[in-house]
Amino acid sequence: MDVTKIPFNSFLGITKSDGSGTSLLELHESEQLRNHLGMVHASAQFALAEATSGEYLIQKFKDIIEKVRIIPVVRRAEVKYKNPARGRLKAKAAISDEIAGKVASLIEQKGRALIPVKVELLDKDGKITMTATIEWFVQKIEDND
Repeated sequence: MDVTKIPFNSFLGITKSDGSGTSLLELHESEQLRNHLGMVHASAQFALAEATSGEYLIQKFKDIIEKVRIIPVVRRAEVKYKNPARGRLKAKAAISDEIAGKVASLIEQKGRALIPVKVELLDKDGKITMTATIEWFVQKIEDND
């Protein structure tokens, strides 16, 4: 799955990063994404963070996704806006080593897992504009063949 092809993400203009650095996805500033102060709207930043967390899970757990059919949905999000967001935003994500080590066994044993993904958004100057923890509920789908 390509999260940039999800209609809402495509509508906002979320794209994959150019491969340099650690960012996964980007959002280019446009007039339509500005708030009343002329900065990137909080909702657009949240959308980038959510999409980035999903992209991270796809990349991190590619082996599991190729073996098992799963449905991931966002369960919860905690967001903190830190600095005004101007220009192109880049997003990066990570999960703890402890959680990463447990995901496969949780899906195999229980058929589900909660995966908190930490995301940072950075502006054109490298300042952090927002941090978030997006918690995904991932459930194994049983084939009824």
